[in-house]
Amino acid sequence: MINTIFKPKDSRIWRWKFRLQPGDTRIEDVSLGTSDKQVAEKNRAELLRQREHERAGFIPPKAARDAAQRSLSEHLVEFLGDMRRRGKSDKYLANLQHRCGTLIADCGWALPKDATADSFQRWRQEHQDLAPKTANDYLEAARCLFNWMQKNGRVGSNPLFCVEKVQTLGRETRQRRAFSDEEMRRLLDIAGDYRAVYLTAAHTGLRRSEIAALKWSDLVLDAVTPFVQVRASTTKNDKPAAMRLHPEVAAALAALKGNAGNEQEPVFKRVPRIERFKRDLKKAGITYQDAKGHFADFHSLRKTFGTNLAKAGVPSRIAMALMRHSDRRLMDKIYTDENLLGTWSAFDLLPAFNQPASQIASQILVAGGQNVSLPVTTGGGSEVAKTLVNTGESHVLTLPVTMGQNAGNGGSGGDRTRNLCRDRAAL
Repeated sequence: MINTIFKPKDSRIWRWKFRLQPGDTRIEDVSLGTSDKQVAEKNRAELLRQREHERAGFIPPKAARDAAQRSLSEHLVEFLGDMRRRGKSDKYLANLQHRCGTLIADCGWALPKDATADSFQRWRQEHQDLAPKTANDYLEAARCLFNWMQKNGRVGSNPLFCVEKVQTLGRETRQRRAFSDEEMRRLLDIAGDYRAVYLTAAHTGLRRSEIAALKWSDLVLDAVTPFVQVRASTTKNDKPAAMRLHPEVAAALAALKGNAGNEQEPVFKRVPRIERFKRDLKKAGITYQDAKGHFADFHSLRKTFGTNLAKAGVPSRIAMALMRHSDRRLMDKIYTDENLLGTWSAFDLLPAFNQPASQIASQILVAGGQNVSLPVTTGGGSEVAKTLVNTGESHVLTLPVTMGQNAGNGGSGGDRTRNLCRDRAAL
């Protein structure tokens, strides 16, 4: 333990040099602010008492005590400055400033100690007009501020740590629907200069702001598999995203680029706002709001992308990655339009319990009666195997085709038809 006061040769002010605990690796040296030795001893005793109380948890650390005397608005300014130095986008910073500033003013958070879970929950209760997602955005912005303050020793803990978010699933103020294939064709037919914009949105799921921020340098159109590299500064989650481009999107973008030489120019000079989008919908004969109250706005193109992934049988974990969601429920509940999934075809797969197996087999063999193909065996020698697929809507439900004598029931010289009754009994 080191605990001594001294006066440097070139100074009249006493200083305190100390290392209070055996485990401490650093010797600290602080000014006592006086040239009088008795006053210096008194100041040392007071500082020593504070250090011991801090270590015992009786009082907050000095950094937190000093921060407690500064306004929360000052901390917000420094927080935003640090976020800017860490490369956060201007849009992200503007949202943080607006939301935190609103809470500081409305909740009366003059000093850090004024911020409490109760005061935030009262504010949220008074603002029932806010959509659940928007209310959660305010909570998340304030949490980010206090997390930063806690990490920097400005507060002992985050006062909003235990506040729960509002449930958002099924409570959206605006419920969107996806576009059907026929509606997309009609929309593209009348889109004119915006055709490439609509194609990009429907085939990548990029948000409007992300599409508007695309530069030609973000696109790789001459690769074997064309793709777009979305910059982290333009995405909602501040993460970069590489998106493969559908062939018709790549072709439309290549035609749009032409001989453009400046790689830093935006890909799309204009991205339609809602008024223009509504006019295009009207020209295409597409209802903006359907009988169920569901809307078809620009963001519905993103929902169309998610729905088409589900229709194609893409596993939900892969679809979640392509949609860049952090929660799989968003993909299942919000960005998949079950009205376009053809869910009724699943009933064709259910067994009939009141009929013998032979009758069921006979019914399945009727060409137009089912969407599911039966397993087929074929002899073959060295013939090339071909897979039989459905031409209807339930391709993913087609059963596998069995090839060759080893997999089927055929003898050494030919093919044999499977015994459907026996197979079903075995199951």
